[in-house]
Amino acid sequence: MGFLHNPQLLWWRKAIFQIHLWVGIALCLYLVVIGVTGSILVFESEIEHAAYPQLWRAPAPSASSGNREADLADVIACVKHAYPGRFITAAYVPDKPGDNFEVFLYRDGQSLYAFVDPQSGRIVGTLDPDASWLIWIINLHFRLLAGHTGLILNGLGAAGLLILCLTGLVVWWVGLHRWMRGLKVNLRAGWKRINFDLHSAVGFWTLAVVSMWAFTGVYFVWPDPIESAVNHFSSIASARPPVFTVPHHGSNGPQADLRPMIHRAQQSSPNASFAGAFFPRNSQGALTLLMARSDPRNFSHMDYVYFDPVTSQQLAIWHRGLNSTWGASFIFWLSPLHFGMDWGLLIKILWAVLGCSLSLLSMTGVLMYWNRSLSKQWNSIRNRVVVR
Repeated sequence: MGFLHNPQLLWWRKAIFQIHLWVGIALCLYLVVIGVTGSILVFESEIEHAAYPQLWRAPAPSASSGNREADLADVIACVKHAYPGRFITAAYVPDKPGDNFEVFLYRDGQSLYAFVDPQSGRIVGTLDPDASWLIWIINLHFRLLAGHTGLILNGLGAAGLLILCLTGLVVWWVGLHRWMRGLKVNLRAGWKRINFDLHSAVGFWTLAVVSMWAFTGVYFVWPDPIESAVNHFSSIASARPPVFTVPHHGSNGPQADLRPMIHRAQQSSPNASFAGAFFPRNSQGALTLLMARSDPRNFSHMDYVYFDPVTSQQLAIWHRGLNSTWGASFIFWLSPLHFGMDWGLLIKILWAVLGCSLSLLSMTGVLMYWNRSLSKQWNSIRNRVVVR
């Protein structure tokens, strides 16, 4: 009954409080950075289009998009001719009438985005992602600007955030007769009490989403052990890309015509629309054609049709988002839930606001630590200096 009525008196609750305190102090700056950058990236597409409208929109919008997908082969040929020393890694057809084709190029560790007018077929502009502040934000959010080391640190930070969520729920419980105080903020109290209430109430109301972000953050860095554990109870096969082998053709030869493969992909996915392609760097990789079942940029609900780039033989198809087991559904939803981009503007706004709550929790937590401990130590040091 002790935990129900007087949890503060229990030794193990005091130990959990110390864990929550010191993990929170260690991660306070990390949580501010990851929360703010995550809130920005929810609107990544909108920011890109607003920052470079001349690249995404053609000067004269097309009246019809009926045969756009058949023009992708010509667009690829045009870009290859303009940039012969670069590999084309991906190309996307326009989302809607008046949009440009997007082609992604790569060479020697450097990327370049080219935009092609759907009517004239000419390149209307390019974007160097290394010079884009938004790419800097993406790199900060996912890798902390430190490459693979930053990715590992991000995973550890996500694990720490998960610990904060679990310990925070225990610390939040103040007893059966007072627990409702932790659900609201008393604005009539002094600023110290308001700060405490903010930390407690915001922590409680955001617990589910923040815990999901923490868990998925761990998953993105170390997917194998989580997938292995889930697969032990329920198959995750339909949530993962199919396993197949691209036939060996010796030295790299010319790639097959893209148009027949697009036509075959449309036959394989009759209820989807052609959205683009991922290109292999050599003949030993598969050409992947993207067939969108919903929004053309919703990669979570898309059919991936794989082809031999030399012989144009269809190798496999993956209906991503169509999951046959609860295990596959669990693994599949980790990514859409983390990014919050699949349910329209209202969810994006909600995710952005909740992302900012990490900064609020960090700041209120630091202030609580100052009020309870650091301010007393500071006053003691200051008094000693005055006495001397």
